[in-house]
Amino acid sequence: MNLNSFRLKIALLSGLITGLLLIGSGFGLWRISYQLNLDHMDREIRNLGQANLDRVQGGEHWTRLEAALKFVAGNRASSGYVLWVKNYDQVVYQSPDWPAGLAPESFRELKSYEGPNVPMPGQALPPPPRRGEQISPQNPALPLKSPEFFTRDAGGKTWRIAVMGNPYVTLILAADMGEFKDRMATLRNTYLVALAAVLLLVAGSAWLVAKRALRPVAMLTQTVEQVTARGLDQRIPTMTHEQEFSRLVTVFNEMLARLETSFQQATRFSADASHELKTPLARLQMELEQALENAPPDSPQQEIYSSLLEEISRLKAIVQKLLLLSLADVGHLQLQLQPVNLTAMLTNVVEDCQAQVSTLNIQSQISPDIHVKADPDLLEQALQNLASNAVKYNHDGGLIRFELLAEAGQVLIRVANTGSQIPPGDHDRIFERFYRADPARSGRVEGTGLGLSLAREIIRAHGGDLCLEASEDQITRFTIKLPSVN
Repeated sequence: MNLNSFRLKIALLSGLITGLLLIGSGFGLWRISYQLNLDHMDREIRNLGQANLDRVQGGEHWTRLEAALKFVAGNRASSGYVLWVKNYDQVVYQSPDWPAGLAPESFRELKSYEGPNVPMPGQALPPPPRRGEQISPQNPALPLKSPEFFTRDAGGKTWRIAVMGNPYVTLILAADMGEFKDRMATLRNTYLVALAAVLLLVAGSAWLVAKRALRPVAMLTQTVEQVTARGLDQRIPTMTHEQEFSRLVTVFNEMLARLETSFQQATRFSADASHELKTPLARLQMELEQALENAPPDSPQQEIYSSLLEEISRLKAIVQKLLLLSLADVGHLQLQLQPVNLTAMLTNVVEDCQAQVSTLNIQSQISPDIHVKADPDLLEQALQNLASNAVKYNHDGGLIRFELLAEAGQVLIRVANTGSQIPPGDHDRIFERFYRADPARSGRVEGTGLGLSLAREIIRAHGGDLCLEASEDQITRFTIKLPSVN
């Protein structure tokens, strides 16, 4: 997972957490706002109704009240009121526009509300105020019963209904909730738009904060990606303003310094040892050659000297390969670049193979006049290493096929051979030094496990690459890619 993906996840997580908190708090606030607005509507309905319940009123009074309510509402169809009034258990008024779906007699709230009209034993209902006289201590208003509120749907509308009254009168006042619902919908939509804007702002802020917080990690990652055998001199600048990472940066730089020192010492030892061994090996080879010449023909001494000379040659080859690899590790592999006729070079390699073995079917498909800019000695050594492996890891009557072609601005060299399949788990390890993919036959096949590693280092020094293209159906194929000469 890269840092951009990590930052995105942090931003999304922060936005999600903040969004859930905002949604939860917003839902709570919206419920509170809804209830406050509903309570305000209930107070208006209660004040309108109870102002007309201080005495027993006739049907004409309720007609005038409904006309006044319609006048106040004006053209707002969603602000209408309807009334239903009962005096002394007799309905004296019902609004002409009373919704057909509302049946007052079926209201559970009405039945429970009218119960207290029956006086308790030993008590009498208060007398109604005298008509034509104002309400006064001598002509007191009737006591009011606490109203009950509920909501019903009828006639395609939602109604807020209040049941209220006094000991003789029961008033049902219903208000259309259309305007109330529109007001709450506007509040809800405004909140949702604000919520989306806040979430975007929080996500953007979280991204910036995560980016700033992870900047030292990004620098550390970038440096780690550049740490190779040739990049151990990389260091992370000390960040005094990032106290949380300063210790990590210091420890990492110290580790790189130790790795660089150890690698330089190992490389220097390998190069020095290889260099120092060349002279005594050359002297030993010369002495053995002279001893071989002076030994009697077909004598045991001659066989011993010949065997020792072969081992000396093998040891010299190992020393030379180690020297080249140590130079490649530190980027000091010197290339004597010049135009090279790759067609002729690969043809010579094929002819060498044909001269070495006669039990293998060696085929070639080499395009003519292909040239590259390369060090001819090193490039031929890389090709000889691949050809040598194709011969060693083959079987009697097997096949070796060489191909050379130019394709898409690069030169491709393929070397394929029959033989045991390389296990998939070893595909990435066959280029490691001293690694041999088939332990069962390592003792039967001569080699050091350095050929493929050195060949790849040589090819990469030329700006190309060497890879195992396939190893299946008893065919193993290696491919060299080199930049072509324009």
